[in-house]
Amino acid sequence: MVDSFSKLPGIGQSTASRLALYLMGKPSDLTLEIAKSLVEARKKVKTCNICNNFIFDEECSCQNKSRKDEVLCIVENSLDVISIENSGEYEGQYHVLQGLLSISQGIKPGDLKISQLIRRIKEKKFKEIILATDPTSDGEFTAQFIYEKIKDLCPLITRIAIGVPIGSEVNYIDKNTLAKSLIDRRKIG
Repeated sequence: MVDSFSKLPGIGQSTASRLALYLMGKPSDLTLEIAKSLVEARKKVKTCNICNNFIFDEECSCQNKSRKDEVLCIVENSLDVISIENSGEYEGQYHVLQGLLSISQGIKPGDLKISQLIRRIKEKKFKEIILATDPTSDGEFTAQFIYEKIKDLCPLITRIAIGVPIGSEVNYIDKNTLAKSLIDRRKIG
């Protein structure tokens, strides 16, 4: 059980051990409930064949006519879609890559949904494409790779802003974040 839990992202040996010990100390009903919900989710959750987001219904939100269909936001995974949706500031379409390019982990363009993305962009002719991958080295590499592939296919390609978080203090921000926020500063008024 510890080995299985430690294969999950963000869960190391200590957390995996705590989870396993916790479940062993609880009535078997909880363990069975968790196992049952995992099996049920695997049966019911599908991947949209248009945007690659996880869907629970037959129709994905990308087919919802109330969403703006001229703007496309490219993200790493479905969790990013949820985060952007929770911001309340975006009403366009998504394309979920299902990962990031990574030289160190051997993840190549063919391992992601990039060719599907390029076909989609060629067919749809979006007015704006937002590259919303993480500001990590893999996220930046992926964004740059995609940009090079689509730069002639859309009139406006943007990158999410990176910089100082709201509510933070300048003297506590790491130098790379502060440097990037100074480079990407914007005009007021």
